Amino acid sequence: MRKLFLHILLLLVAINILAQETNEWKIDSIKITKNWRTRDHIILRELQFNPGEIIDKECLDRSISQVWNIGNFSDVDYSIDSISPGSYLFHLTAKDAFNLVPYVTLNGNSDEKNLSLGFSDKNFLGRNINLAIIGNVGTYSSNYSAQINIPRQLLYKNMTLSFHISNGSGNSFRYQNDQKASAVAYHSRQISGNIGNPWHTDYKYTFSPNFGWNLFQHKTDTSLLNTEVPFVDDYTINYLALSIGESIGLINRIRHQLDGYSVSGTYGIGIGLDANSPIYHSFGFGASYFKTLNKVVELSAGFSTGYSTSTIPSLLHYVNSNEIKGIVNGQESGQGHYNARLRGSFTYLYYNWFALEHFIYTNWGMADDHYFEIYKLKPRISFGTGFKFWTPTVPWLTASIHFTYLKGNSNWFQLDI
Repeated sequence: MRKLFLHILLLLVAINILAQETNEWKIDSIKITKNWRTRDHIILRELQFNPGEIIDKECLDRSISQVWNIGNFSDVDYSIDSISPGSYLFHLTAKDAFNLVPYVTLNGNSDEKNLSLGFSDKNFLGRNINLAIIGNVGTYSSNYSAQINIPRQLLYKNMTLSFHISNGSGNSFRYQNDQKASAVAYHSRQISGNIGNPWHTDYKYTFSPNFGWNLFQHKTDTSLLNTEVPFVDDYTINYLALSIGESIGLINRIRHQLDGYSVSGTYGIGIGLDANSPIYHSFGFGASYFKTLNKVVELSAGFSTGYSTSTIPSLLHYVNSNEIKGIVNGQESGQGHYNARLRGSFTYLYYNWFALEHFIYTNWGMADDHYFEIYKLKPRISFGTGFKFWTPTVPWLTASIHFTYLKGNSNWFQLDI
């Protein structure tokens, strides 16, 4: 009897060792800790397995990537602990970042300033709901807005829902030979919504278009802008804009670093709601690539382009400093546009309460009313470097400064706080 017991024990130990050597584990229970805000079921939705299943290393790595991709954690770690021969406890540590914040940001350069105040919560009620109420006062636009994004963890399959409402004003200049040639200033009201990726499965491509709608009005008002530059003729437009888009690829996140690629395309149609609002069509394409080499180095590249058949001044594309660092807003504008970027990011320090990142980059692009002409023109190109200081556990405690060179321009810096 003792020999039989010994043989059984040795067999169980051998099975246990073999499972470890083949990187397979039978997970009998799951324990989640450190998620002081995020509900357990939000995290469980991202795991690729349930208690009682046998998992391998690939399944485990996917699950950890999915938890990181939620985007609300300053740290994610795990352990697999043996609780009996051939049976394991999966212990997941998902440390919530403090995303419930008063929203105060200041950014700008020598040409453009923006101040935003409001409230933002990227993990509302601990359910990964993104809620924001923000007011913005800036050189080229002033508005207040509210938005809510409902994540896939609360909806069917991978469906996401978002809604946005805003009211405010904007102004833009068109340039010729780097001189202001015309101006438009207008009041803007908008309400929009989006249904995202209802059938997307992340690791295996499935046709999964996004659908969006946008009901908006633009009404010109010359009193909004004090300038000697000629204004365009007054107009009021009212539109219902509909769009459909599709993307392929997956970008994974570990801490603040990204790895993967995404390619997307969109088509939109603007349906005029009155005689002064002619129908228009729009097209867009974008691609992004990120490669995390290690905990220090991340490389990235991106390209985006678009075209609209509308010639209404407030619906043209005005290239801004988010697309080409150092450019004056609207210095390049038109119905068609493109921009591209290359960037290297270097994380020198990363602790829960302090992180330091350095980046170098180049941006280039162009805009024009004739789409194919933009690729024949000499592009605007800038080179820059900068530093970012932030607190991963409290991600809204962030400051970054960019130093940029763009030939002929004086916007050599941009500050974001």
